[in-house]
Parts: sequence; structure tokens; C-alpha cells
Amino acid sequence: MSNESKICLVNEDSIYYRGYDIKDLTAVSSFEEVSFLLIYGELPTERELIEYRSELQHYRYIPESLKQVLERIPIYAHPIDVLKTACSFYSTISPESKQNDIYRISNRLIGSFPSILFYWYHFSSNGIRINTLTEVNDSFARHFLKLLNRGNNNNINNNNKFTTEQDEEPILEYVKALDVSLILYAEHGIETASTFSCRLSASTGSDVYSCIGSSIGTMKGVLDDGGSSEAVMYLLQPMKSPEDADKKIMKMINNNQRIIGFSNEFDQRTPIIKEWSKQLSIINKNNNNNNNNNNNNNNNNNNNNNNNNSEDDDDDNSLQTISERVEEIMFDVLKVHANVDFYNATVFHQSNIPTLLFSAISVIARTTGWMANIIEQRCQSKNSLPSLIYTGSDPIPFTPINERVYYHNFKIPNSNL
Repeated sequence: MSNESKICLVNEDSIYYRGYDIKDLTAVSSFEEVSFLLIYGELPTERELIEYRSELQHYRYIPESLKQVLERIPIYAHPIDVLKTACSFYSTISPESKQNDIYRISNRLIGSFPSILFYWYHFSSNGIRINTLTEVNDSFARHFLKLLNRGNNNNINNNNKFTTEQDEEPILEYVKALDVSLILYAEHGIETASTFSCRLSASTGSDVYSCIGSSIGTMKGVLDDGGSSEAVMYLLQPMKSPEDADKKIMKMINNNQRIIGFSNEFDQRTPIIKEWSKQLSIINKNNNNNNNNNNNNNNNNNNNNNNNNSEDDDDDNSLQTISERVEEIMFDVLKVHANVDFYNATVFHQSNIPTLLFSAISVIARTTGWMANIIEQRCQSKNSLPSLIYTGSDPIPFTPINERVYYHNFKIPNSNL
């Protein structure tokens, strides 16, 4: 397996996709444009970007046969397993070939993964079969958030069908924050386990679906880059205040418990997504204040003053404030830094995305980087496996069964479970 790549550079200054700084890409670009850059190697022209977006939009539709599969997956399944199942299913109905090459397959998977995720999520949650098509001009991030909102009962007509006119328009800042998250998750070099996995699979000559399936399975682990945002939210959600965070984090530190969302090295992506987390916190606070003001129009001044004090208390105990306190404690005590998963979790939560789906978002975004790495690996080398140092026993003679000493706590599993 090759140890050279032109796709992603991670250093102390920043992270670069094909030479472009992610600070610039998150400020002025879009996920679709970055996806094209990673897979095709250059930024698209205006015409190329229009055609690429159209190709991704084409695959928002998912075939009826796949819908039947998704409807059989139970609600307790992990969303990453749902995407992996869909990927494997596509390999059976539309296998890789000269006509159906890696570029077409990449468009299919990237374009259809949000549709797959939300078709399964809404059906398994409340039996709703959503229409996975949205407006032609909807960006990838806007399309994603519209599908999320299609599970609201208020958006369903009598025939259990959706029309695009009924879609609730996502808040612009939510769309941009998700777009930035997708860009930041799109690639992070071969140092990540999931990218190493896809390149290793590609080096064997395996088909693209198998390479992606291998990476998806690896991403399910909370220790892989992008796989821990879900665990971060489960850590933060029970914390009611910065003081509560102090107690719980210090208890975990004293008990030598692993705290997800932190690493020894500074993550250049963290300040970018943290800023968006702050913006969403302000927007949500203002929306809540407006709702409170509307509800309190008939209250007297004394009650209004009490409500204002309550709003200040809520601000002090907001998710953003608690998150920043956890980050502060972790650096002061352990000298570790919050990684991109930490504040992506707060961005997703403040955008009303269910915690269960957090890790699946990183899979959808990283598919672009995996595709780029598969293409590059195929061009560079054949199979090459990492070596291991054997630490087992020296050669020993075979012991007859009646002479063996029992020392294992071995139990045969109950086959009825």
C-alpha cells in the first residue's frame, strides 16, 4: 500500500485538501464543490459544478427494492449499519463495471446516503414513507435538513405523501453550519483508521462498494476520526450547568475514565466549527427569547423582570457554555484539546438533529474522501499489508486431550438467544 498521497495534508498550520486551506474552503466554498475537488483533483468550473450537483440530485431517488430492505431494518439498528447495508445492497443491483465505474458509484452513494438515512429513520420511528426528493436548487446541506424535518406530522397530507411545497424552510445558519461540518469531515488523511481501511481494501483490487463498506464499519468505532460526536453528546447532555460539568468531568478524570472528544494534538478544524456552534447558540437563544416575549405580552413588569433573569440563567447553563467549560477543564487538567467531533456534536444538537444520527453524518461526508483515496490507491500500487511482531509462545508439542489441564473459563453461548 502506498505511503504517498496528494489528497490531504495535515500539519500544525492547517489542513489542506488538494492544496486548498480548509479555512478558505469552509468560508467560501460548499460541500459539493469540495467533494468534486477531492474526487476529481481540481476545483470545478461553474459548468462542471452545475453538472456535478445535478448528478448528485439525480441519486436522491432510491429504488423501491432498496426501500423494501430499509423498511425491514428495525429502529434499534445503528444508522451506520443502515448505510453499510444499503452500500452492500447497491453492490448487488448495480455492481462496479466499466459502464458503472467508481465515479458514477461515488455520485450514487454520496447523493443517496441522506435519502437512505432518513427514509429508514422516519419509517422505523413512526411508519412514515417520505418522498426523498426536494427542490432541484437545494444544496446538499439544505436537502439533508429538509429530509430531517419531513418526519414532522404537520408536513404529512392525507395520503401519507409529501410535496416539496410543504417543506419547512431550514434556518439559513443551520444550513451553513451543516455545510461547514460536512466539509470538515470530508477528509483527514490516511492517519484515520477508516481511510487506512479503504486504502488497504483498494490495494487488494476489491470493488469500490467493498472498500466503502470496510470504511463505514471502521467509522462506527468511537476512536476513529468522526465517529465520536454521538458519544460526545451523550457525555454533555446530562450536564445541567458549568458547575455540574466541573463535578462530573473531574470525577471521570479521577477515575481514569476515557473522555471522548479530546486528543493530545491540536485539531485545526475545532476553532472553525466552534465558532459556528457559538453562532447557533446565539440564534437559538434569540429565538427562545422571542417566543418567551410573545408568551409574556400580558404579564406585568415584575413578571417580565423575573423572566429576564430566567433567560440569563438559561444562557449561563446553555449547551455552548457547558461545552466550553468542559473544554477548559480538560485543557487545564490534562492538557488535551477538543477535537472536531466535540463541537460538531453541539452544532448538530443545536440544529435539532437527533443524537443517534450524528456518526452517520460523518460517514456521509467522509465518503468523498474515501472515494478519492480509493482512486489514488488503485493508481499507485498493489496489495501491501502492515507487518506484525509475533509475541506468542515458542514452539510447543501438541498435548493429547486427556492430558490437558483445564484453566479457561469457557462457556458455550446459549444458541436460543
